Amino acid sequence: MKRNDFPTLWFPPLTYYKEEGRIDFEKMEQELAKIYPYSQGVLIPGSTGDAWVLDDARQEEIVRFFLKGFSFGRFAVMLGALKPTAEETLASIARWCEVLCEMAETTDSKAAMAALGVKAFVFCVPNGMTDPVEQKAAMSRILACGLPMAFYQLPGVTGVTVAPELISELADAFSNLIVAKDSGGKDEMAKSGLLNDKLMLLRGAEGDPSALVHGDSACYDGLLLSTVNCFAAEYDAFMKEEKTYAGFGDVITETFEEAAKAPVSNAFSDAVRAICHAKEYGEEAAEKDCYCYEGSQLPVRLIRLAQESLAAHCE
Repeated sequence: MKRNDFPTLWFPPLTYYKEEGRIDFEKMEQELAKIYPYSQGVLIPGSTGDAWVLDDARQEEIVRFFLKGFSFGRFAVMLGALKPTAEETLASIARWCEVLCEMAETTDSKAAMAALGVKAFVFCVPNGMTDPVEQKAAMSRILACGLPMAFYQLPGVTGVTVAPELISELADAFSNLIVAKDSGGKDEMAKSGLLNDKLMLLRGAEGDPSALVHGDSACYDGLLLSTVNCFAAEYDAFMKEEKTYAGFGDVITETFEEAAKAPVSNAFSDAVRAICHAKEYGEEAAEKDCYCYEGSQLPVRLIRLAQESLAAHCE
């Protein structure tokens, strides 16, 4: 592991809602207390938490909710500045620094980060930017802020990928680039061998990660997964090599495939919400309301599938 003060298991927290669409912070804290013994790292705002649809004001509500800490402990935080352009990314980082300094009662952004457990700001390459020269220039502008940074390879949103060679060049040029998260589906950054001694490498939820985090072929330092929301204990045991991915991994695959057919919010959020709901209510899950963004309801068919999948694959 390249950054030993970082957790190895991270997740973008699910946002819970009340009937009228307001965020249910009481429910969120109850669920986070169950996850905390197994995973102490959060990416906020994240896709599973509806970051793509929540307005700036509600995203800030969620960030402040996490930064205040909880009775059971304080999460390590990576703050998302996942915007479509370099200018918007830098503006987002600047706004988060204002929030951090206000809450930590300091004018020093790095001191505020340390006081509140914020490890890095997370950014993507600008949307649709395919030219490597332009990519390097834009990402260099972002990294020049000098704050600890994490690069997120997210082609499903940006529409493009950044070559491992370019990430390696940026890591050499900017010592504040300390983490890279790959959700590209091909594990190109980790498998290239160019970054393993330079950055902490985190993997997303693109299939069974067993061979990539355990054994001779391991090339990742940790995981950042939406499904930690519903399988925190299982992932913790998996990371300790006490449990295989089979079983709970089957539930993830089946539920995500169904959620992707007609998402209410997005497939990540819907699938995780369905599994969490089914685990909480068991056989009665389909009869219980499950609220999503803006008070919409999760489809009963998805809840039933998650319930059936859990019964088939998990004890």
